[in-house]
Amino acid sequence: MPLKGLKQVKKEMRQTKQRMNVDLSGIYFAGLSAVIKATPVDEGRARNNWFLTTGTPSGLFGRVKDKSGGGSVSSLMTMPPNVLNKKIYFSNNLPYIGVLEYGGYPNPSKGTKTISGYSKQLRPLKSPKGWVRATLISMAGKVRELSL
Repeated sequence: MPLKGLKQVKKEMRQTKQRMNVDLSGIYFAGLSAVIKATPVDEGRARNNWFLTTGTPSGLFGRVKDKSGGGSVSSLMTMPPNVLNKKIYFSNNLPYIGVLEYGGYPNPSKGTKTISGYSKQLRPLKSPKGWVRATLISMAGKVRELSL
């Protein structure tokens, strides 16, 4: 004997999955766009060397200098339409990206672009000592709100 209402339950489950996928994609896109935008810029190499991949991290680096981060934004646009249950990687393989995120410039600074070992460009952010970590924490909070 078939269960009454099973067809409607399956329909609701499909719609919920689609809605969650759209919401999660939006969180990813907004957060990773913020990472690109907040990447400190001198010549634009760091901002333009973010790569979005699925399944495995990217080993690429060496995009041309672009202060707008156009290559990184183009890479972000390749996000798959379905992100649920997929491993999404957002990588920047430039050798100095870790110094930008975690600090490590000479302290005291020899130039005018750093302070206390960090780029001065990070100062306006809520977390002046690393924009990627701060953005990921914010994204995680938004993902948790989806499940409420």
